[in-house]
Amino acid sequence: MTRQNKIILTSAIAVIVIAAALIGFNLSSSHKSATATTTSTTQATSSSSSSSSSTTTSSTTTTSAIQAPAGTPLPSGFEPESASFVSTSVGFVLGISSCSTGSCTTIARTENGGKTWLQIPAPSVPLAQGPLITTDSSAVSKIRFVNILDGYVFGPNLFTTHDGGATWHKVTLPGVPSSYGVMSLETNATSTFLIAGNPDTAVPGADYLFTSPASQDNFSLQSSPSFPAGAPAKLTTNPYGTLISVNDRKGDFYFEGSGQSSWTHITTNCSSGVPTNPVAALSTPAAGSSAPQIVLGCGGDAGAGSQQKTVVKSTNLSTFTPVPSDPPISGVLTGIASPNGETIAVTAASGATFLYLTTNGGQSWQTIIQNPAFGGAPFHDLGFTTTTQGFTVEGNASKAGVQTSEFLMTHNGGQTWQTITF
Repeated sequence: MTRQNKIILTSAIAVIVIAAALIGFNLSSSHKSATATTTSTTQATSSSSSSSSSTTTSSTTTTSAIQAPAGTPLPSGFEPESASFVSTSVGFVLGISSCSTGSCTTIARTENGGKTWLQIPAPSVPLAQGPLITTDSSAVSKIRFVNILDGYVFGPNLFTTHDGGATWHKVTLPGVPSSYGVMSLETNATSTFLIAGNPDTAVPGADYLFTSPASQDNFSLQSSPSFPAGAPAKLTTNPYGTLISVNDRKGDFYFEGSGQSSWTHITTNCSSGVPTNPVAALSTPAAGSSAPQIVLGCGGDAGAGSQQKTVVKSTNLSTFTPVPSDPPISGVLTGIASPNGETIAVTAASGATFLYLTTNGGQSWQTIIQNPAFGGAPFHDLGFTTTTQGFTVEGNASKAGVQTSEFLMTHNGGQTWQTITF
C-alpha cells in the first residue's frame, strides 16, 4: 500500500470514529432528557434546622424516574406511634428513636411485609401522641403513604414527600385560622383528603375539608360538606370511595365515590343509644354490588370503663342493618376495621386495651387482645391490606428506648397478632 493510500484510509477511519462518537452522545443526551424527575413550583417561606425540610405553598408533580432512599439501619430505641401500608410488602411506621439530643422523630420502612426495617429521613420536628394530645403546633403524630414515593406526616403539623422521604416539605393550608392543624388525613391511589381543625378542644371551631391530587401538594378548601363547631370529623378511604364521620351525637356521615365530585349525606340507625364516638370502616363491595360496604361502630354513653357497642353495616350506601350480636362491653370504642364485611375488628380502651373480632359477620365475637400493659392507651391505625394481613399500633411512643407502645401484625385475619421487632 502506498503512503498516499495509507493517509486516505487513516482519514476515513477517523471520520467514522468521530461520527460514531457523535451518534452515541446524541443517544445518551436524549436518554437523559427523557428521565426528568420532577416539575415543581414552590415558594419558600421558611425553613427548619434540617436541610430536608422546607415550606411549600403550591404543587409538586412526581414521575416514575424518582427513586426512594435506600434506607439506613434504624437507630436504637425505636418506639412506634403510627403506621401505614401501601401494599402487602411496603409499609411505614412513624415513631421515635435515640439521637444526639435524646429522642428524635424517626420513620421506619419495610419492603418485605415487616420482616426487616430500615430508616428513611423524617422531618426535624417533635413527635406528638396525637393531634389533640399536644400543645406544640410544630409536632406530628401520624403517617400516611400513597405509594413508596408519595407520603405525609401530620397531626397537627403537615409535611409531604414525593421522593420517598428523601426530602419533606411543610404545607400551609389556605383559608384557615393559624391556630388550626391537621386532625385527620387519608389517601388512596388518586386523591388525598384532610380535615383541618382546632387542636385546642377547649376552644372548639368548625372543621374544614381539603382535597388534593395524591401526587401533589395542591390542597384546596371544599365548600361542602360543612361541619358544626365542636363536632370533630374523621376520614376513612379505600379505592372505592371516601367516608367522613362527624361526632355530632347524631351519627351523620358523608360519602363520596371514587371519581365523583359530590358528597352524599348518610344517616345511620345506631341502636346503642346516642352515638357519642362513631368509628367507621370501608370494605370491599358485597357480591353483586359496586358500592363499598360501610361498617360502623356506634358507642353509647360510657361508664365505669365500659360502653354498649353496636356494629351496623350497609351494602348499598343507604340502609344500615345491625349485625346479629354486639361486641363485648368492656372498654370505650376507639376503632374498627373490616376487609370484607365479614371479618370485623373492633378496638376499645379503658384500664386495659381490647381488640374484639368476628369472622362471621357478627354472629359471634372473640376477645383477641386484653392488655393492661400500657394503662389502657388505645390502638391506632387499625387496618387490613388483605383479608388475612392486618396491622395496628398499640399505645403511644413517649421516649426512645422506653416501651410504651408496640407495632402488631396479623397474617390470619386478626385471629392472632405478633409484636414486630424493629
